[in-house]
Amino acid sequence: MHENFKRILVTTDFSESGDHAIGHAFRMAADHGAAVVLCHVIETVVAPNPLYASYYSPELMSPEIRERAESDARQALLERVPKDAPFASVSNSIVIAHGMPADEIVRIAEEGKADLIVIATHGHTGLRRLFLGSVAERVIRHVHCPVLVVR
Repeated sequence: MHENFKRILVTTDFSESGDHAIGHAFRMAADHGAAVVLCHVIETVVAPNPLYASYYSPELMSPEIRERAESDARQALLERVPKDAPFASVSNSIVIAHGMPADEIVRIAEEGKADLIVIATHGHTGLRRLFLGSVAERVIRHVHCPVLVVR
């Protein structure tokens, strides 16, 4: 069976492993003539991402702070778009969401009619995985399309 990917959703939390998924997504997009949607979810329940931790508080997030967090995340995603050939010609867009990462990734994939999701896993095992859970695992359980999990 040959998949025909036209829209690839790739997520990152700006960690090294999260960023590694972006390269995979652009390689697959170049091979399939697909567009890439780069996605970052600003968590509003758990400890915030270090990228915007200095001014982010879920309880006190003003419109200005929310806009700044989104702007910083958007800029960080733009910096991660590959600039070299053949990836420079891959059509791409950016989506920033707020909420629980797994829920938002599934929602964005369904609304955007993604044909594939590329997501990284941090490889937590044992008790750490039991308590933290796995965003990738929750996405796989609830999404409508194939998921490529990058370690």
